[in-house]
Amino acid sequence: MRLQSVLYLPLVVAAVTVFTSVGSAAEPDSAAAAPSASGDEQVLRRTADEYRAALSKKDIDAVEAFWLPDADYVDQLGRVYRTRLALDRARRLFQEDVNLAHLSPKMETVAIRFVTPDVAIEDGDFERPGAETGLSPHGRYTTVWVKREGKWLIDGVRESPIRAGIAAEPLKGLSWLIGDWVAEGPQAKVAVACTWGPEKSCVISRMKIEPKEGKPMEATQLIGWDPGQQRIRSLMFDSRGGFTEGVWTNEGDTWVVRTTGTLPDGRRASATKLFSHVDDDTVIWESIDDEVEGKPGLDMRLKATRVKAKQ
Repeated sequence: MRLQSVLYLPLVVAAVTVFTSVGSAAEPDSAAAAPSASGDEQVLRRTADEYRAALSKKDIDAVEAFWLPDADYVDQLGRVYRTRLALDRARRLFQEDVNLAHLSPKMETVAIRFVTPDVAIEDGDFERPGAETGLSPHGRYTTVWVKREGKWLIDGVRESPIRAGIAAEPLKGLSWLIGDWVAEGPQAKVAVACTWGPEKSCVISRMKIEPKEGKPMEATQLIGWDPGQQRIRSLMFDSRGGFTEGVWTNEGDTWVVRTTGTLPDGRRASATKLFSHVDDDTVIWESIDDEVEGKPGLDMRLKATRVKAKQ
C-alpha cells in the first residue's frame, strides 16, 4: 500500500503536499503591529517539517492533525472538497488496497503574507514530475494558515488549473496504451481496443463494457493534446447517450484522469481515474472519488491485460 507525496486522499490529494515547502510563522508579540519575519519563519518551517514527517510515515491521523476541522480544498477543476471527509475516504481506500502512489511535486514558495498575527497566506508554484513524456504538470497554489492555541493549522488551499509544459511529442507517454486489452473485476468485464489517430495526433479508444448487473454498453474515447490549454484532454461518448470529458496528468507510472460528464438522464457526474502502468502487458485501472449530483458513486478497481500487441 503506497502513500507518497500527494497522499491521493481524493482529492485532498494535491492539497496536502503543497504546503510542505512553506515559509513560516512564530509566536508574535501581541503588542506588535506585524509579526517578526525571522521568528515566524522558524516556527512555520518547523511545522512544515513535522507535516512532511507525517506524510512520509503514511499516518493519516497525524496528517489530519494539521488541518482545521472545517478546512476545504479546491482543486484545479474548481471542485470543492471538505478535507476531513476526504481523509476519511482515504482511510477506506487504503484498507481496500487502492493504488494511491504519486511522485512528490517540486514546490517553491513565491510569497508569504501575514494578514494578521494569526493568519498567513502563502502563494507558490508546484510541479509534478512526468514520466518519459517530457510533460511536467505545474501550476500555482494559495494556502491559508491560521494560528489556533499557538499552533499553525491549514484552513484551506486553492490550486490553479494545471498547465503542462510543451513537449515535442506530448502523447508519447501514452504509446503503451496502443493495442487490445481485457479487464475483469467483481463489477464488470471490459474490452478495450486502442489505436493511433492520423499522424498519431490522438489515441482512439473503443470500449465494450459488460457489467455484472445491467445492460452492456459501448463507448468511444478520443485522447489528444490541447495546444490552447497546454494539456492532454479526452472526450468520450457512450451508447447510452452519456458524455464524459477528462484532463490527463502524468505522475510517474500512473496517469491521473479527472473527469466530469453528463449521464443519459441529464445528471452531472465526476470521478478520478487512475491508470497505473505495471509493465508492457499489465495496467491497473481504478475509478475513485466517483460522485453523481454530489452524492458518492461506486468506486472500481480492475486489472487489465494486453491480449493483442500494438501495431
